[in-house]
Amino acid sequence: MNNTAVRVIDIRDKRTSMRLTPCEWKAIDMICQRENIKRKKLFELIDTNKDPKLGLTSSIRLFTLIYYKNTVMKTINPTIAKQLKNPIFDAIKSISAS
Repeated sequence: MNNTAVRVIDIRDKRTSMRLTPCEWKAIDMICQRENIKRKKLFELIDTNKDPKLGLTSSIRLFTLIYYKNTVMKTINPTIAKQLKNPIFDAIKSISAS
């Protein structure tokens, strides 16, 4: 059984399909709600700042993982909490090309 949900999204003036599991879509929606950002805007930020070697879907998965990792780390390590100021941009910096 295929446990992915395909959605067609618009990134700037281009339409593309993205295949993520329902859990991944939910995680992204929770980030958007928590950070008060539209999903389209978040995807555009990720697309603009991602490593060009990675596809958009992989970059979104990576962003989501890093965002949640940073969130957990901030709660258990005060030093990291001081270093991480903006959850979205801190995670985006981590997916950018080195």
